Amino acid sequence: MNSSRSFADSLRTTWQVMTYGNCTVLACFATMFFLYGAILNTFTVFLVPMVDDLGWDRTTLSIAMAVGAGGMGLTAPIAGTLIDRLGARRIMIAGAAMIGGGILVAGRITYPWQLYIVYAFIGIGLASATVIPCSLVISRWFVSRRGMAMGMMAMGTSVGGMVMTPLANWIIYNYSWRAAYTVSGIIILFIGLPIIVFFLKPDPAEAGYEPYVDPDLPAEDAQPGWGLSVKEALLTRVFWQIAAVMLIIGVVTSAIGTHFVPHLLALEHAPTKAANAWLLVLFVMTGAKFAFGPIADRWGARKATAGACVVVAVSILIAINATTNNYVIMFAVLYGFGVGAPLAVNPILTSEALGLKNFGAIYGILTLISIIGSGVGPVWAAAVYDGENSYVSVLYVFAVLMILSGVIAFFVTSMARKNSGAYEGQTADAVE
Repeated sequence: MNSSRSFADSLRTTWQVMTYGNCTVLACFATMFFLYGAILNTFTVFLVPMVDDLGWDRTTLSIAMAVGAGGMGLTAPIAGTLIDRLGARRIMIAGAAMIGGGILVAGRITYPWQLYIVYAFIGIGLASATVIPCSLVISRWFVSRRGMAMGMMAMGTSVGGMVMTPLANWIIYNYSWRAAYTVSGIIILFIGLPIIVFFLKPDPAEAGYEPYVDPDLPAEDAQPGWGLSVKEALLTRVFWQIAAVMLIIGVVTSAIGTHFVPHLLALEHAPTKAANAWLLVLFVMTGAKFAFGPIADRWGARKATAGACVVVAVSILIAINATTNNYVIMFAVLYGFGVGAPLAVNPILTSEALGLKNFGAIYGILTLISIIGSGVGPVWAAAVYDGENSYVSVLYVFAVLMILSGVIAFFVTSMARKNSGAYEGQTADAVE
């Protein structure tokens, strides 16, 4: 009788943990939908209307995105540290308020410097309210099935862009770009922010539960509370392996994202066909972000990352001579699938290798390194094209870099600590 009651209590507790945890995953999905996807993926539809209305050139406006990325990157380590010390909800609320308020103000700007200040604050808000805290929250709720949960969260960025971009575009062309900014700000403040306040539960301990762990997982593999300090992490080879992977991915994916359509135009594809190919990339990427979560759960984050890097490398080699529709489609499908992995899998790779105790601060530093790569990639590719009138040579380099990134990721090891002391040199798969 006692054993039956114990089993029933265990089953009930597991169900409650999964219920609260899944609600938190949905809250993180919505947060990424409204705060990340709806901001970073919609700027493209504002560009031309703002140029026409304000009389600025495209470079002047594009600098705003660079300033936002700089604000996000420079404050990511600080935001991560504050999240570790003060809790995710407080920092996320402040970040969401900065984003929503910034978007509202963006609809009132008249000078470039005003737009730059606004986007700097938006970048700080994104660092405080999106990838870093959401990844930490999900990692705290799930020891098992973490990959699936992280993939669901990451899908919010793509789905947000797919939904909010047409909405913003409709408002712009039926009313004005200022109205579109205003509506976006209102949506963030009155929908996105309340979701964080009322539905996000940053830590299972707040609800009186332990993280979800598969009952079949060996006890030594279920170590949700361990983690290195920032100083300890910076002194490990593992940290710099992950940093190298994220830096290379940042360089290559930002360059491809900026220059793929121009590359197809240089290969004499029609503009509409080139644009449709990129839409196919985004569509495949959406599904891949969810698919790579279970892949990471089943095969391990390091193997998932390594495989994704190789797939991206193959797609880039196909893109070099993508003179026919079939090659363009092959590239779009393979690249979209491979590039869907980083946002979902990189946080898992980091938490499994370096732990959760100081995840926010550590992943904030890694995010800064990734954003540095994102700034270098497009400029590098543009410089090569300006000098050679072709992207071919730099695409070969990018393919080699992605293979190198895959090899580095494959050999990432876990620094997991047991209560009796630390042990190193264990592959990440041993704790997955």
